[in-house]
Amino acid sequence: MNSSNRLTPILLKATSLATILFWTLISTEDIGTEIYFFIIPSIIPIAIVCSLTVVITIMPFFGLEKENVPNNKIFKKYFPYYSSIAFSLCSYFIYNSNFEKVVCAFFITAFFTLMQSWVWLCKVPADLQKKNTNLENIRYDEI
Repeated sequence: MNSSNRLTPILLKATSLATILFWTLISTEDIGTEIYFFIIPSIIPIAIVCSLTVVITIMPFFGLEKENVPNNKIFKKYFPYYSSIAFSLCSYFIYNSNFEKVVCAFFITAFFTLMQSWVWLCKVPADLQKKNTNLENIRYDEI
């Protein structure tokens, strides 16, 4: 199944998740109330960063495989390596920032948003899963 058909809703979910997670992590410390005026305008750069990151770092894995390869096979093949590399890179940048709060919040948000985006991209929607199950049953009945 081609995941690029569902890319726009997934990018919107990723943007929502990243915005909520980032501002939740930022607001855990006592900061001034004036920072809350930046929440709504921050959605635009968060959406740009999320979209570019998902499209540039995750979608090429779906292009590497043939069209008939199911998403769960792509997930099982590439996700463990991707998550290990992403975790290592995020940890490296967090450590090099001397655990600065904004940098930590950014890379923690990036890591969890990317991992969840993989799940959303590889998950087969219920209506398509039902159709595939019906098709498989027909094939087995004919044998």
